Amino acid sequence: MKPIKRIGIIGNGAVGMLMASLFEPDYTVTLYGRVDEASTVTIERTGVTQGTVQVRLCPVTKVIETEQDVFFVTTKAHQVEAATERLSGDVPVFICSNGIAHLDYARTKGFHLGVVEHGVSRDGHRLQHTGLGRIRIGSLGSLEEMSFNASPLTVVWETDIEQVVTEKLFANAIINPITALCRVENGAVAVPPCRDIATALYEELTMLFDRHVPYTYIDTIIDKTAHNRSSMLRDIEAGRQTEVDAILTPLLKRADERGVTLTVIPVMQKLILGASVSC
Repeated sequence: MKPIKRIGIIGNGAVGMLMASLFEPDYTVTLYGRVDEASTVTIERTGVTQGTVQVRLCPVTKVIETEQDVFFVTTKAHQVEAATERLSGDVPVFICSNGIAHLDYARTKGFHLGVVEHGVSRDGHRLQHTGLGRIRIGSLGSLEEMSFNASPLTVVWETDIEQVVTEKLFANAIINPITALCRVENGAVAVPPCRDIATALYEELTMLFDRHVPYTYIDTIIDKTAHNRSSMLRDIEAGRQTEVDAILTPLLKRADERGVTLTVIPVMQKLILGASVSC
């Protein structure tokens, strides 16, 4: 595989800006978003990493696949298809959105998967990097292993990326709806009464997947992000569309396909939908 020199990041939200600002010193980075024309943005980063970086920002509607060596897609899950309609998969594309709603689409298009473990929030072009983690990437097909220069992003190649995505789904399906409905930081999920709901969600999740995800993994994520406000909570607070249809709704479909009766997940899904409407 040819050396990576140019990186395209689709999605100019908090995660996309974080990745752009940390890749930029070593690569030529283009950030794509819902903007009318190309410009240069100055990203200011504080928290566990600090710095100020200028990055090229272009309209996502004008993506030219051959101008990049690799793409990372960091949009909300419901925006993935529209954001990648100009990509064929000839250049590697890693979808880093939450949930599993995009898995069939990724397979169909020949795209690949990524999981972002960093904590970050955004206020305009100012980022608060709240927690260090990894960018875990892998292929659903036969893509050769890809490596990136060392940076605080810590991009690692996973041979079983579906297991990684499943683990992240478990964490998101438990932490996001509880924190969004109870209006609490992630750490509250570790103690009753939130923990009681969390364990009930976990028990239903284990019935839907053949892959095993230990509850100790959930505890680890809660502990590492204890003072974070989940993306679903921040979406509801800001009156934005949540990722409930990427995280919880596909679980209802999976339950139907498997003939599994769920109790807690459907209630949480309806409550999140109701909370979103009321914003």
